[in-house]
Amino acid sequence: MMDNVFFAHPEHVSANRLELVDQEATHASKVLRFKAGDELYASDGKGNVYKAQVSSISKKSVFANILETHSETEPTNKKVLVFGAIKKRDRLEFAVEKAVELGAWEICIFNADHSERSRINEDRMQSIVLSAFKQSKRRWLPEVTYQSSLDEVLEYYTNYHTIMAHVEADAHHPESLSHDKNLLLVGPEGGFSEREVELAKKKNTQMISLGKNRLRAETAALAMLSQFLFTT
Repeated sequence: MMDNVFFAHPEHVSANRLELVDQEATHASKVLRFKAGDELYASDGKGNVYKAQVSSISKKSVFANILETHSETEPTNKKVLVFGAIKKRDRLEFAVEKAVELGAWEICIFNADHSERSRINEDRMQSIVLSAFKQSKRRWLPEVTYQSSLDEVLEYYTNYHTIMAHVEADAHHPESLSHDKNLLLVGPEGGFSEREVELAKKKNTQMISLGKNRLRAETAALAMLSQFLFTT
């Protein structure tokens, strides 16, 4: 049973052996008290889950021999969630955690024209992503990127089909994703600026509505992903 799935960085996985390090090793040895001979499951975040048997344990590492490998192919439809930076840390972290659970292939946080500037602890953010990745038993670990503006976002993610959540009269209801690479744009509190909307339109961005109610930034981000929950 894969009740606990550990993360083994790809560089710590060979053909027949893997190593857990840092917090993963501590959790396995000190918290769950694995010992030599026990079986565990580990994911490398690249589509592979390994059934392995612990061979040795040290203060900082857990070594295990790989018994079986279960692989999942890379998804065809990729969903990159892009949202304006949220100043309150707990709400930002909540949005990132749930985005991982809802299947975001990648998460991009940017400073929108209406964003309140704040410093983001990237190490803590990565820890939240990793925790959500393991909890939801995903096979592919999402990456988190950071951009200074929507301009940089659109330059960074070229050749993506772009969809913007926007409160305007001609916004359409969401439809099923029909492209392999999809960029889902959500604004900060206060929404996108007129400049950002015009910038997006010049990129042939599809405008969609998330309903008649005004949503908090983190709610809008999750509502956006939820529209495409069954598109893998």
